[in-house]
Amino acid sequence: MKIIGLVGGIGSGKSTVARMIGERDNAVVLDADKLGHDVLLLDEVKTLVRNEWGDVPFDANGEINRRNLADIVFSGTKDGNENLDKLKKISLSRIATLLKSQIDRAKAEKKAWILLDAPLLLEGNWDKFCDVIIFIDTPEQVRLEHALSRGWTKKEYDARTAQQIPLENKRLAAKFVLQNDCSLEQLRERICLIFDKI
Repeated sequence: MKIIGLVGGIGSGKSTVARMIGERDNAVVLDADKLGHDVLLLDEVKTLVRNEWGDVPFDANGEINRRNLADIVFSGTKDGNENLDKLKKISLSRIATLLKSQIDRAKAEKKAWILLDAPLLLEGNWDKFCDVIIFIDTPEQVRLEHALSRGWTKKEYDARTAQQIPLENKRLAAKFVLQNDCSLEQLRERICLIFDKI
């Protein structure tokens, strides 16, 4: 059994690569982004968020509105940076607990491949779970186009990119580099080549 982590910039195609890897026999994809959403549903997290930022991040039903919360923590200001650090302190350890539980379950099910699709893999120190890390190298313009197609603005893309670990650091943390500058068919072939080496 191998645990593989994916790293790359915003809009690099991590979800597409994760889906392709998830199609392999006896593979499971663990989506840390979804776990991050799940963590925001916890009452203890809601309390901590309300203590930090009041009612602003919440919707009319008392649930955390991720867009409102993102506006607070990705403002690109000094306060925004501090707020992002506060949110990480609230959420990352809780996401790690859920991730570890899912990894244990996949191990018990004798999965051959466990993929961690985690945008904050290095920030959360979740690379400690991984046997191998793959860096997805995608041209800047393509990454921006992917972000814009999600409904982000250029300003939001720049603000979030500025808050992430630099791409070169992510590349250095990886054992393999997957060039994502090709068709989906070619991308699938490149993934197979990496898996052959693993």
